[in-house]
Amino acid sequence: MSRYAVEALDDALDATKALLTPIDARQWLRLALVVFFLGGAGGGAPSASVGSSTGGPTITAPGPPRNGVRLPFSPEEAASIAFGALAVGLALGVAYVLVASVMEFVFVESLRRQHVRIRRYADQHLGRGLRLFGFRIALSLLVVVPAGGVVLAVLSAVGGEPRVSVGLLAVFVPLFIVLGTLVAFIDVFTTHFVVPVMVGQNVGVVSGWRRFWPTLIREWPEYGVYALVRIVLGVAVGVAASVVGAVVGAVVLVPIAVVGALTVPTFGSLPALLSNPVAFGVGIAILLGYAVVTTALTAVVLVPIQTYVRYHALLVLGDTNREFDLIPELRREIRAG
Repeated sequence: MSRYAVEALDDALDATKALLTPIDARQWLRLALVVFFLGGAGGGAPSASVGSSTGGPTITAPGPPRNGVRLPFSPEEAASIAFGALAVGLALGVAYVLVASVMEFVFVESLRRQHVRIRRYADQHLGRGLRLFGFRIALSLLVVVPAGGVVLAVLSAVGGEPRVSVGLLAVFVPLFIVLGTLVAFIDVFTTHFVVPVMVGQNVGVVSGWRRFWPTLIREWPEYGVYALVRIVLGVAVGVAASVVGAVVGAVVLVPIAVVGALTVPTFGSLPALLSNPVAFGVGIAILLGYAVVTTALTAVVLVPIQTYVRYHALLVLGDTNREFDLIPELRREIRAG
């Protein structure tokens, strides 16, 4: 009878308490940094002047006016900026996934040893983190083709070829759903079970899957129950993260709103502010900073939740195969108590 995934729920709570209490601010912040990466991101402007009755500065920018707002660049410049921003965004995204892949091992090692040493664990598992990064990139490519097909279908519909778009959608949307579900399943099981196997057995991601696979097949009812429990936990974590993120975002937004209220009158109006290249750039930087700060503060609050979820997975893994148990002493201590 499948029971490990359910019985481990209370044990995971005890394990989380053992790690996080009494509260150590430095260790908590280190875990927050790790959680930050686990999560696992234009129109034309006028060439006339914009002023205000209050005597604000007059700003000149290229291009025709659009809804009274003069952006500080032409349509051609906007396209260049958009492509540049896309390139930077992709580079940052790849870098984020790379660091996140290494942080997976840092997190597991921290839970295993009940002590956080980011640099030491990252150096220790850098090679395995790079292999996990490559594995994740390969997984993502499985959904690129059907996703591209959906985009092509939409573009075909916009271009006046509805028959082509309907045919493409009929083929690629179901394929996208199936592959997306499969990739999500593989990614979760890789993160929660194969990564600990890699840590304990000192192997790469493919070898980790080979060693874990017989256990997954033999104990499929247990992992089936785990998948159901994980879905419920995922919904709960998603709701909690949304609430926490909304509260943190609102708090961080207050000083930004105050600064904005004091700054806009200096330029005379919001259109004038948007028409100033320096002010426009500073505004974009502030928005990006707001997103980073909000995410970082949210990670601090979500440390117990992520710790609980991962301890639950480690307990299930050890229950189904003692060879893969990374926390035998903690398990005995909890269950003896």
